[in-house]
Amino acid sequence: MNSTEAVTNVTQPYIENITIGETAFYVTCGIVGTIFNSIVLWIALRYINTEDKPRQIIVINMTVADLLMCIVYMKTRPWLSYFNPALCHPYYLIIWTCQMCSCLNLVWLNVDKLIYIQFPLHYYQIVNRKRLLWVSAATWGGLIALNIALVSFLQVNGSCLIITLNPYVYVLNPIFYVVMIITSFSLSALIYCIAHNLTHMEERQRSKLFRRLFFLFSSTLWTFFTCLPYRLFYLFGNFCGEDCRNAAYSFATTLFFRLLIVGIMINPVITIWTQRIYRLRLMRMFGRLRENSSTEVLMVSNRRASERPPEHTPLRCDL
Repeated sequence: MNSTEAVTNVTQPYIENITIGETAFYVTCGIVGTIFNSIVLWIALRYINTEDKPRQIIVINMTVADLLMCIVYMKTRPWLSYFNPALCHPYYLIIWTCQMCSCLNLVWLNVDKLIYIQFPLHYYQIVNRKRLLWVSAATWGGLIALNIALVSFLQVNGSCLIITLNPYVYVLNPIFYVVMIITSFSLSALIYCIAHNLTHMEERQRSKLFRRLFFLFSSTLWTFFTCLPYRLFYLFGNFCGEDCRNAAYSFATTLFFRLLIVGIMINPVITIWTQRIYRLRLMRMFGRLRENSSTEVLMVSNRRASERPPEHTPLRCDL
């Protein structure tokens, strides 16, 4: 079972008996996720020019959040009952902040692409490295402050597994996830609709545009299908009460929670698979590219103003 189920009941905290299979699941997901998130982060920090590609700052934030989840949560989850009680509040502060940060940065990524597709000529005037760094700092700072307030209501009763938190306080947590995920999905649907209705574009330009949007759509859909079901089931059980928490409900929530963990682990794989710079760099690391491959395809070059995409009239998406 997951760690947050312990905070759903004030009078009867949940005590978990973790199995060998669950231990292997958490540790395996943690190790695989740590490796791939570290690769993405290393490539981004070393090879990507965030002056030219400011949106990669958002990708870096998402990667850092997922990396911390893999290290702090997945790798340690089987042994949470052995933690010093003094570590419980920082533990929940980190994992709740990282999950929220990943969801909120997915919203920022969709907003970034919406600006790009609506105002391509003015994109670099609206979105730049400095502004995104400020947005990143505000995002992390705001979420840390929010979760400090949330964790302050947490009571530890001898173990990080035996905790109590008023469910009416904690319910703000899953509501935040649901709102952010649905917002991201709605923005992606709007972006797809706008891109699909660009009548003045040649077929080759349209194809290139959708290739650029592939990472956004893939990440949003993956998050939608892996993260949203568990959050919705949790809210359903919270509002429905004990009458709804039968064997079928427990099986479904456990299944969707496993899917959520796998989703976090696969996030960096999607980044590598859908973004050329990461894919080519990883191939280079494994010696799959010829030594004389052009550095132009491996580095993100600075784009001159004359090379930026032409401006077009913003279109409405009439559904």
